[in-house]
Amino acid sequence: MTSAARLLALALLLVPAPALPHGTHHGDHAAEAVVAEPERLALPNLPVTDRFGRRTGFRDALPPGQPVILSFTYTACDTLCDISNAVLTVVDAELGAGPARAATIVTVAIDPVRDTPEAMTAEAEKLGAGPGWLWLSGGPQGTRPLLEALRFPPGALEDHDPMFLVGQPCLGLFTRVVGLADPDALLALARAQPPCDG
Repeated sequence: MTSAARLLALALLLVPAPALPHGTHHGDHAAEAVVAEPERLALPNLPVTDRFGRRTGFRDALPPGQPVILSFTYTACDTLCDISNAVLTVVDAELGAGPARAATIVTVAIDPVRDTPEAMTAEAEKLGAGPGWLWLSGGPQGTRPLLEALRFPPGALEDHDPMFLVGQPCLGLFTRVVGLADPDALLALARAQPPCDG
């Protein structure tokens, strides 16, 4: 099955037709992914909570030396978040599990109130997310500083386009992909990341 076919199948399973109204902000800007030039971005070590309720620093939560695919979502979203998560479901399955896994998926929750560990767990379980897919929230105090550090544009929760950051944290270099990315393109970007020195 091709990536496009897998994505379409997942999208049809996850998103009911009424969830994607015509003429919305998402529909106008998210049809094709735009890949920006690599940018310097130092991941912060701000406090976060994962879906199991464990607290740590954002950077500390990431496996050392491994590329990451960052995404942004909120658990009450009923529009393009589901399709973005479907893209990552395909990526997660392709990456497999264990020490040979080429990248870690990190979903950053953007709703500081409703994206609780319980809500993130329910979403992860709905998607069948594996252990190499982290779900992190800054909570009421930390979400905004975390999003600002990751240069996620401010605005209403329901008014953001899908966005992915693919890079190597130890090198501080990331490629920003805005729009509905192809799973194979995200995988290729992750696998092309150079190793950490030393």
